[in-house]
Amino acid sequence: MSAVVEVLLQRAFQQVQPSNANEAIEAARLQEEERTGQAAFSYELFVPRANVDEYFLSYALPKLVNFLHCRGFKSATTPGVFVSLFTASGLAFIQAGDVLEALATLRHLTVEEAYKRYGDGGTGDPKLLGL
Repeated sequence: MSAVVEVLLQRAFQQVQPSNANEAIEAARLQEEERTGQAAFSYELFVPRANVDEYFLSYALPKLVNFLHCRGFKSATTPGVFVSLFTASGLAFIQAGDVLEALATLRHLTVEEAYKRYGDGGTGDPKLLGL
């Protein structure tokens, strides 16, 4: 298993079999709404078959940050938003802020720097020298 996926799964608040994914996501959403008192959203991520770590650090992290930023979040505190992570072995639910912190740390960024780079209107990744 990928090192990044292992880090994410350690932060899961619930893991289920993917056979009833729709029902499980809805139940997690309702649980999150009850816990936070606000509308809850599931952000779905799928573990690819190849280049897993690169996918999460170079593609999934920027997309997640942009999604959160467009919804008004500017930190790892993201009440009402959780990630539904589909893996080969099951479906895991992880608080979006926990995923953001983990991926940013693995990318050697602070959460604030991730928002500066990948938030709506962000700077993106620095250009490589010679390109």
